[in-house]
Amino acid sequence: MNIHTFKESVHIDRAVLGFSGWPDAGRLVEFTLTQLKNLISHELAAVWDLDGFWHTESTRPQVSVRHGQVQQIEWPSYQFFLARADESGGPILIGNGPEPSLAWRSFAKHLVRLLKSWGCREIYLLGSLLDQIFHDETLITSVVQDPGSYNRARELGCGLIEYSGPSAIHSAIMAEAKESDIPCMSFWAHLPFYLSGPHELITAEFLRILGNMLGVALPTADLMKAWKKREKQIEQLVHQDQELRRTIESIKKEKVMRRSGLSPKVVQFEDFLKKRNGPDADKE
Repeated sequence: MNIHTFKESVHIDRAVLGFSGWPDAGRLVEFTLTQLKNLISHELAAVWDLDGFWHTESTRPQVSVRHGQVQQIEWPSYQFFLARADESGGPILIGNGPEPSLAWRSFAKHLVRLLKSWGCREIYLLGSLLDQIFHDETLITSVVQDPGSYNRARELGCGLIEYSGPSAIHSAIMAEAKESDIPCMSFWAHLPFYLSGPHELITAEFLRILGNMLGVALPTADLMKAWKKREKQIEQLVHQDQELRRTIESIKKEKVMRRSGLSPKVVQFEDFLKKRNGPDADKE
């Protein structure tokens, strides 16, 4: 495991980790971690060279070429930042990098052992996914592994995920953390399927939850101000797109009928997206 540290020693209480790629729909996790680092002091503590945990079908190194010559190659890596929310709080580790595409069990084992060697007592994982919700809704769900985490998730207003399907690296990390007796919670933000780009409203909710877990108030006034402006733009676009508006209205009707115990009509989103993107969309 090739890890380059920038400090003589790293000591942490808790870790907040995110992964780009499949578990970061809309790049919301990346946006949230950027906002978090803007709010608290932090410094680069270590970089983990992910050689052996990726392949070129999912991740490619970034190259810089000048005057026909290769100047630099940036290999896939995972970065750790040491942060402190306030003077009284314990040190926090913020980590972000690409989701590994190979050897998940080995990666999770190395990661948890590393965090444990740094004194980590709790791990929080962030993820985001597309869902049938609307742009003015906030939905954060959680995966937990012990009664204490269950109660905390409920106190924070998080739903508990019911899911069967392809996994993210989060599951492997949670399984390894459980073996190492380190409490680990995974938080997932649900994004409207019809939007792309930053979603300040959901990011503000993510920060509220993180602030609660970390014991510090993270200000979100600027995010909410930016969201009010974006919300008006979104509503204008939805109003102009009749097909999208009909689809959203169908989903709203479906939710009402589901709560009433009736059988709703299922909206086929793949067909909807193909219609929007044109007949050649499935050939790309």
